[in-house]
Amino acid sequence: MVSSRASKSAVPPLRLPARQSDDHKGTFGRVLLIGGSRGMAGSISLSSIAALHCGSGLVAAAVPDSTLETVAGFHPALMTMPFPEEAGRFSTAAWPLLRPEIEKQDAVGVGPGMTTGAGSVAIVEGLLRQRETPLVIDADAINVIAEQGWLNDEWFARRERDAAIVLTPHPGELARLTGVSAKDGDGQFAAAQEIATRCRVTIVVKGGPTRLTGVDPKTGILSNHVNDTGNPAMATAGCGDVLTGVITSLLGQGLNAWDASRLGVWIHGRAGDVAEAEISAIGMTARHLVETLALVADEML
Repeated sequence: MVSSRASKSAVPPLRLPARQSDDHKGTFGRVLLIGGSRGMAGSISLSSIAALHCGSGLVAAAVPDSTLETVAGFHPALMTMPFPEEAGRFSTAAWPLLRPEIEKQDAVGVGPGMTTGAGSVAIVEGLLRQRETPLVIDADAINVIAEQGWLNDEWFARRERDAAIVLTPHPGELARLTGVSAKDGDGQFAAAQEIATRCRVTIVVKGGPTRLTGVDPKTGILSNHVNDTGNPAMATAGCGDVLTGVITSLLGQGLNAWDASRLGVWIHGRAGDVAEAEISAIGMTARHLVETLALVADEML
């Protein structure tokens, strides 16, 4: 039962269609989360379980081979796919084997825990160059883009009919991406607006509060949104990985990038508000958050 202490911001910005009696797991999307490395298997596990708890019909995690058993052990409903590695990280041999799997997905999330080695660079570039499957780009995938300077490359920008891209940087990642200090929140958001306009991507600037900028497909113009859920108890490792899974799930269920991002940050913050009220304002973790998603996900309907 959801506590009245967590009742703020209880109206989502939009809702998912009601589920019908003849719906099946294929109705609710097949999504793939790509990431992880030796010592950082938890992040991609959190993302993947979050996608399950937000209603995806089928969720798989693509991980370096040596992390497969660890990731698979977190949840029995999670499928896992092992790919070639070097020293616990994806190797460059991973992308050619991963590429055919992308075509089968309704959405893909990439980045949590994957590091920025050569294998990660190959995966992120391959995902960006394909134009058919919507992407959520987070964590080390954002760091790869920053290190490679791809934001300034002509091929990075989306065309009107290309599948959507959502970037979900925290201030440190956005600083690496734009060169604007993490201490300059307004400057960072202005830089995010410029990227969103030039590259036709949606950017979720995580923080207190989380702010979004991107082209609303209903109007065709750049729009901004400030989320009104969430609390400081969510400032703990792994909560951003949960958001990656939430938005990937919603893209896989058929929402456009703008709506998936707005609803995604709302449900993520809403779960955080419930976890803070029911568990702890100091001691809640990302594991509490991802478990709470299942309690509040029906509020999206």
